[in-house]
Amino acid sequence: MSSERLAQLRAMLADEPGDKFLRYAIALEQKRAGDTEPAIADLEALLRDDPKHIPSYYQLAVLYAEMSRLDEAREACKAGALQCLVTGDTKARQELLALFATLNEED
Repeated sequence: MSSERLAQLRAMLADEPGDKFLRYAIALEQKRAGDTEPAIADLEALLRDDPKHIPSYYQLAVLYAEMSRLDEAREACKAGALQCLVTGDTKARQELLALFATLNEED
């Protein structure tokens, strides 16, 4: 099912290459399938193209943490929290800061 869904998302992205939601959905589908490195690469690329895509920071931090890349996870949290100040997304900022605090407890 997951590979079928991924194929559908990629076909949709081919028709709409600038669609940030589809890019994000592909990364999440890869995460679900256990394809961590491609998911990380896709989220990093999405954030390079659109630094204000707040959900990507959280997912990227989680993936980094799962890979024991805690410094990168913390950096993703901090960068996302800063972007939340720009976009005014206080809920996402709280979630990112809570994840950051949890990551600091893991060290």
